[in-house]
Amino acid sequence: MICRTSEEKRSEKLFRSRLRPYLKSKNPRVFPASRKSRAHQGSEIAVLPISDVTHLFNHEAMLAASHAIEDLARDTGCGELISTFQRIENFAPQQDRYLEIAGEIDAVRVWAEGEPSRRTSTIDFIPIFHPLLARYWVVLFESPDIHAVLFCKQANHTQEFARKIFSGFYSFNPFLVRCIRRRFSLLAAGVDGVVAHFERNFAPLMPDQDALADVDALLAPA
Repeated sequence: MICRTSEEKRSEKLFRSRLRPYLKSKNPRVFPASRKSRAHQGSEIAVLPISDVTHLFNHEAMLAASHAIEDLARDTGCGELISTFQRIENFAPQQDRYLEIAGEIDAVRVWAEGEPSRRTSTIDFIPIFHPLLARYWVVLFESPDIHAVLFCKQANHTQEFARKIFSGFYSFNPFLVRCIRRRFSLLAAGVDGVVAHFERNFAPLMPDQDALADVDALLAPA
């Protein structure tokens, strides 16, 4: 990134203020995606990174960043929140939280497989129709002044949530946030080529099996 806009700086400042409580109560663990970068740190766990840097996140770090963006959306009071869940069962623990957010902003759109509850009529549900999309964890918020996105893909193949590792980044760049949001709109219209675009661009960022083996034990629950 060559320069940062004032909107980007403001969004990041607000995000970090909402992230702080989750970092205190959880066990977020993060590593640089580059094996070379990890070698310089030895066994040290990296702090939650600045935006636009690709890292490996454990599930607690992903939840902390996701909740911070959700809080940012609720407190802003307008805009659109997009979140992906692999299955509707994964959404169930967050249902009340998302209903509260839906009452505060313009639109909440949840991507998941399965039939949503009838009492969630204020939330727009979009079925995940592509198996590759189910591996992505995306939380995106866009309003006229605040922009934030967490964009990651599961790097390992475990089904145990506490051992899942995700490769990706978060950003407050309004142009990037808007670009990703538009692509999700195309996905909702059934444009499969967008998934192929995600896959092509994520391939260089995904760690190989040796790299995953290096960090799996450290990113697992303490």
